[in-house]
Amino acid sequence: MTARDPIDIWRRPERSGVGPKPQHSRGQIAAAAIDIADRDGLAAVSVRRVARDMGTGPASLYRYLRSHDELIELMVDTVSGEYDLGPSGETPRDQLLALARQGRSIMHRHPWLAALLLTRPSMGPSTLRYLESALTAMESIDLPGPSKLQTVAMLTALTSAFVQNELSQPGNSGAANGAASERVEYLSEAVRSGNYPRLASAFSGGNEPETPDDMFNGIIVGYLAGVGLRQLPQETPGAGEIQA
Repeated sequence: MTARDPIDIWRRPERSGVGPKPQHSRGQIAAAAIDIADRDGLAAVSVRRVARDMGTGPASLYRYLRSHDELIELMVDTVSGEYDLGPSGETPRDQLLALARQGRSIMHRHPWLAALLLTRPSMGPSTLRYLESALTAMESIDLPGPSKLQTVAMLTALTSAFVQNELSQPGNSGAANGAASERVEYLSEAVRSGNYPRLASAFSGGNEPETPDDMFNGIIVGYLAGVGLRQLPQETPGAGEIQA
């Protein structure tokens, strides 16, 4: 790891004892950057823009971070702190499914996040707490450690890909409705038409997809079953819906 790696920010104290009294914090800087990204997209985020929105100069922010990449690292780790890592189910499958659902909601609140998680996952304290929670949920599962890490990584990747597809639909402002729901309805009609027997066969033995929430739950449940977590939880109405 070199000093240019954005993860290096976590190896440094937030501010050294040298120089003037700190006027800002990493948390304040990250919050300002996240607000910009949520409103105007990730491309609008720069150290200069964040400094302007905070009413200061870019040079002052470089006392807290060394690069634009470190700013992005702060942002990703900060939104990772939005997970509720408390008890979320009785079985490992329940708990991992709950984490995936939370992840989907967080990615909808911050539409720039999903693509980032596929290409440059954070290694900050909030992210590591999430990872620790997911591995704790899998503690009783008979899998080697690397396989458990891969399972968690795949959950994030599946969730990120699903959300990117949702957000790419025309007219979608971030909620899992509108055009996404129309596409699910269209797929259901196609399956029932009889024109696509192999597609219909793929859905046989189960229910046709009804909502984006159903589709997401089915994807995550199917993946977890593939790694040996087959126990089905007692679902509660609306448990998988996007939360604002």
